[in-house]
Amino acid sequence: MLKGKIGFVGFGISNQKLLTTFVEQRDPLALFVSDSGTIVPEAKTLMKEHSIEFEEDGHTDKLYECDSFIVSPGVSPFSEVGSRIINSGKYFTTELEVSLDRLWSKPRGTVIGITGTNGKSTTVTMLNHIISGKRRKVFQGGNLGDPLAGIAGEDFDYYVLEVSSFQLRWFAEEQKRFHLSAIINLGEDHLDYHKGIDDYFKSKLRLAKMTEGVTLLPERILDSHKESLAGCKLRLFSMSDSGDDTFDREHLRISGVEFKTADLPYLGLHNFENTLVVLMISQLIGLSAEDVFQELKSYSFLSHRLELVREFEGVKYYDDSKATNAHAVSAALRNFELSKTILILGGQEKDETYVELIEQLGQLKHVVMMGTSMRTLSAKLQMRGIPFSDAGNMADAVSISKRISQDGDCVVLSPAGSSFDLYRNYGERGNHFREIVNALE
Repeated sequence: MLKGKIGFVGFGISNQKLLTTFVEQRDPLALFVSDSGTIVPEAKTLMKEHSIEFEEDGHTDKLYECDSFIVSPGVSPFSEVGSRIINSGKYFTTELEVSLDRLWSKPRGTVIGITGTNGKSTTVTMLNHIISGKRRKVFQGGNLGDPLAGIAGEDFDYYVLEVSSFQLRWFAEEQKRFHLSAIINLGEDHLDYHKGIDDYFKSKLRLAKMTEGVTLLPERILDSHKESLAGCKLRLFSMSDSGDDTFDREHLRISGVEFKTADLPYLGLHNFENTLVVLMISQLIGLSAEDVFQELKSYSFLSHRLELVREFEGVKYYDDSKATNAHAVSAALRNFELSKTILILGGQEKDETYVELIEQLGQLKHVVMMGTSMRTLSAKLQMRGIPFSDAGNMADAVSISKRISQDGDCVVLSPAGSSFDLYRNYGERGNHFREIVNALE
């Protein structure tokens, strides 16, 4: 447990919210803040007002002299500071764990945790759409939007939390902190942070161990991770054309009830998977699957997730800028006729192997590689003899795609990398793509 002098390791939004909560509740704690970068002026002012010692632009021995630590999820456990804290033998935790412990120490609503390589945000916002529509008070947050620490003192009927592998990796203990949870899917991602697929998968699967009730899980994951999930209460689902709790391109099936995907206002196998998870969770909290399916017809997707931007000269242009890893791109491509699809890739890589994605890239009409950051994937394409065009920026990428495309083709921005090589975030990248596409003439 937290004790003595508490060191905040990294001072991103979650740790800022938690420290503010400590200050507002006048917890008699000895605190020290350490960040590898620059701390925002407002946070400095708050700490000075309350005589909280801090340092920025690097971690010094003052941090390691603390008795326990609250680690920002963005700090890799394999970084120098992460390794030193783990090897110190001192207690460490993260904002979400501290906030959940505080939540469970008082009367509370139902806590639902959602993780997975892709689809977390969509599933969380879908659930929020459904539950809040039933006139229930819902907190939507965690890794998506507001940290849980930001609503200390407020009571909700439901807490729908997106939980990242980063957050789960820094949990100190595997106590029961969620009533229900879902691990939507697992694929390669964040291997630059986790330094290996095993550490990444183990971090994600910790959510099931910390769930009091049922965890929804793809059947294929259980087949590979039975030991890690031993003792967990699981309800399995799968992609299949028959059986309970299954989905395919045309149908969703839950507990003997079947729905047609054509009745939904969106496309995509990965979106149908998210929808099935939402139906299953809704059923577990006492809602009618039939009612929930009707409500999903009015759900509005978050931006930059396989959105049709425009059809121009018979070519459809899609913005899937949120696809920041190979697993997400592979899922997106399953919705297109590959021989008529031009894919724009680009962004910072995450030490992925690209095995599944490369098989699909070889079947595409063409690949456009934007920027110069994807050296590993570019080299793999060259080794396989898969042709691609280099584009220095987004305007070049769209111009090349327009020149190659014909009536009936699709151009898809689904980058497979983070945006930080050329943009501040995936939203800015997607918006720039949309601006260029909408200006085509």
